[in-house]
Amino acid sequence: MHDVVVIGAGPAGSLTARLLAERGHRVLVLEEHDSVGAPVHCTGLVGSEAFTEFDLPRSLILAHSDGARFWGAAGESVPVRSERVNAVVIDRLGLDRFLAERAIEAGAEYRFGARAEEVAVGPHGVRILTRDSGQAFEARTCVLACGASYRFHRALGLGLPDLFLQSAQVDAPFPEMPEIEVRFGRDVAPSGFAWMVPLRKEDVPRARIGLMSEDHSAERFRKFSRVLAHRAGVDPATIPKPRLKMLPLGPVKRSYADRVLAVGDAAGLVKPTTGGGIYYGLLSGTMAADTLDDALTRDRLDARSLRGYEEEWRRRLGQEIRVGLAFRRIAAKLSDQSIDELIELARVDGVKPLLERTASFNWHRRTALALLGHPAVRRIVFRTWARGASSV
Repeated sequence: MHDVVVIGAGPAGSLTARLLAERGHRVLVLEEHDSVGAPVHCTGLVGSEAFTEFDLPRSLILAHSDGARFWGAAGESVPVRSERVNAVVIDRLGLDRFLAERAIEAGAEYRFGARAEEVAVGPHGVRILTRDSGQAFEARTCVLACGASYRFHRALGLGLPDLFLQSAQVDAPFPEMPEIEVRFGRDVAPSGFAWMVPLRKEDVPRARIGLMSEDHSAERFRKFSRVLAHRAGVDPATIPKPRLKMLPLGPVKRSYADRVLAVGDAAGLVKPTTGGGIYYGLLSGTMAADTLDDALTRDRLDARSLRGYEEEWRRRLGQEIRVGLAFRRIAAKLSDQSIDELIELARVDGVKPLLERTASFNWHRRTALALLGHPAVRRIVFRTWARGASSV
């Protein structure tokens, strides 16, 4: 019997596995795909401080960014730049493989092509049944690191995230572009936004193009990518079909149960403002490893003993998530007119310096609160809500 079975070999799962293996625990990682890191569905933007915090090699960095150009519905734009942003575009496939290699070096075992189908918790351990071979694995405890897949959650009493959006994204060769672009508008991506992140890999210019929206993400992606392609002077047919994914934007009801913890996307731990999950995934993996190391050592693996994991991530991330969700609910109701008013406000008023003073790629609460506290922004938001109420 293993001490821990980790379901999923993404960043959160592999970091958890490595930390527990380094502390002498017997760890098995089950990955449903045939290799680590593929297929990739991630923009791969993180704050550069993550490289020091989680001891990541800077060779994974493909591009640096200190800001982006934001576009409104009417075609006006404003650039926002700040040294505080200090974001990097990473090789996501390389990140996953690096973390898995480190976990294997620490003693963790990996099984590929092993899709977990059932997680059964008993009084003395956890039994994980896989689909293809029908093989069962037993462990003292289990970590759900299976991304935005919630097939185990109801049975384990963890619940589901309250909010999802649809996302669509590709990483493809694309002409050199000068900066990250973010586009808003009800026609582009209702309740969300679209993006284009330029980078170079193996000295070839590429772009990660995607969007998240409340509906029809594939059709909206095709329309958005055609606009980008025509502007760049390339055939839209050269942009491949996007990978589609449901994106959680809030935590599950509970991230722990008897002998079980959920980390990263599996716990709904993503930034509600952008849907980015790498940083929160690594952070939650570290916290899960700390909790499980102590619980395994004491052989106390009931829900009450594992509750400290959720208490810790709520202490670190709770305010960020609450403010981010509130900000997202407000932003999702903005009309195109209001979005354009905010773009214009950023161009001519003090909003742009405010953003540049408070911006942080990994931590959004300060910027969200600063924006909502700006009198002109509040007036625009209030008018949107008032128009919506009067139309009911």
